[in-house]
Amino acid sequence: MSAPAGNTNATKWTRSATISMLHKIEELALDESIFTLSQALLRLRCYKQLWTYWKNMWALDADIMDHIYFIEQLFMNKLEEAALFKRLNPSACYFILRQNYGYDARGKDELPSHLVADLEPPQTDTPDATIQKKDDKKPPVTTAMRGVLQDHMPETTAMHSEADSSQRQAGHSLRR
Repeated sequence: MSAPAGNTNATKWTRSATISMLHKIEELALDESIFTLSQALLRLRCYKQLWTYWKNMWALDADIMDHIYFIEQLFMNKLEEAALFKRLNPSACYFILRQNYGYDARGKDELPSHLVADLEPPQTDTPDATIQKKDDKKPPVTTAMRGVLQDHMPETTAMHSEADSSQRQAGHSLRR
C-alpha cells in the first residue's frame, strides 16, 4: 500500500537522495564518452521523466535547481563542442539541443524558474485607468493629456499637413 499524498517522509526522492544522484550525474557529465543527459541517466538506471520530476519537485529550491541547470549546461556545451569539432553530426546535435533544452539559434535565454521571482518588481495597487496591456507599445493617453497636447501643437500640425500636401502634389506632377 502506498503512502498517503503529502507524506514527504514516504517519497524516495528526498532532498539528500536527489542531491546525491545529481552529483553522480555530474560526474558522468564530465566523462568524454557521454554526450547527452539521457545517456548519463541510463547509466545510473534513471530516466528522462525522473529528471522532469526533479525539476518540478525542487522548482523552489535554489541550490538543487542551480545544480540541475549546471548539469544541463554541461551537456549543452558538450553537444555544441561535438558539433563544432564534428565529433557528432551538427544537425543531430542541434536537434537534440532544440528538443531537450529549448535551444534557440537566436540565442534567447530563458531565466530559470527560481531566478525569475528575484527580478519581478513588487506588486503595487494601481487604479484601472493606468493599467496597460503588455502588447501596448505606447503609454495610455488620457483625454486631459490629449487636450494639453492639442493646445500646444496646432501650428506645427498645420505646417506639416501643408508641407505633406505640397510634396504629394510635386511627386504627382513628376509622375505625369
